[in-house]
Amino acid sequence: MVARFYRRRRGVEYPAPQRGSLAVRKALLVFAGVSVALAAIGGLLVQPRAPRERPARPDCHVGPTTPGIDVSYYQDVIDWRRVRRAGIRFAYIRLSDGANLRDPRFTTNWAEAKRSGLVRGAYQFFRAEQSAVAQADAMIAAMRSDRGDLPPALDIEVDGGLDPTVVAARAVIWIDRVRDQLGVEPLVYTGSDLWRAGGAAPLANQPLWIAHYTQGCPALPAPWTGWKFWQHTDRGAVPGIEGPVDLDLFAGSLGELHAGR
Repeated sequence: MVARFYRRRRGVEYPAPQRGSLAVRKALLVFAGVSVALAAIGGLLVQPRAPRERPARPDCHVGPTTPGIDVSYYQDVIDWRRVRRAGIRFAYIRLSDGANLRDPRFTTNWAEAKRSGLVRGAYQFFRAEQSAVAQADAMIAAMRSDRGDLPPALDIEVDGGLDPTVVAARAVIWIDRVRDQLGVEPLVYTGSDLWRAGGAAPLANQPLWIAHYTQGCPALPAPWTGWKFWQHTDRGAVPGIEGPVDLDLFAGSLGELHAGR
């Protein structure tokens, strides 16, 4: 607000105010007084609002959960013993991106996570435009000698320019082949965005590893109605890992996680 000051200059005469002007001024003064009084009364009647509390994290009705992570070469060298001491109980480790781009840290992470006592699983980034059989065979070959503890997971994040129904159909080829060769039921990792127009129905029988970064309950793509694992952030901080890391929850206790191996 800018305050303005008016001073009478020496030698300058101002005309005397007219009667009408005085009457107007008096009326304005009376109006201002009434306004101030009403404002004061209003201040007594209207109480300030109490500050709004942040809503608590909703109950997603899954019971106990177990914390874990998923990693790839992006996390570089990991001190797995520190990760275990920090309370992480399982890890999904990337095997490859598609059929041919093997993760350069997989072999080391796979061995070190086991040595540190974590429950382990392998996942593969799915390229629907590549051969589903070739990608499945890469997972099968890697799991022949050491299958880990958790079912292999197929990471479906991109469509490769294909219709979602085609992506799902090719994913089913991968799932059937891995199931037949390894005798386990693979997981599907995905999010809702890829299936906004539908198309995921052929995958509905697979356990879901949902990706949704939220403080609420995760949104599930139809027709899934529940999740087995939930990746709830990609900005986690875990001792033993430099930089951000994906954090996950298993829908169950540690005992149930071990029992489901």
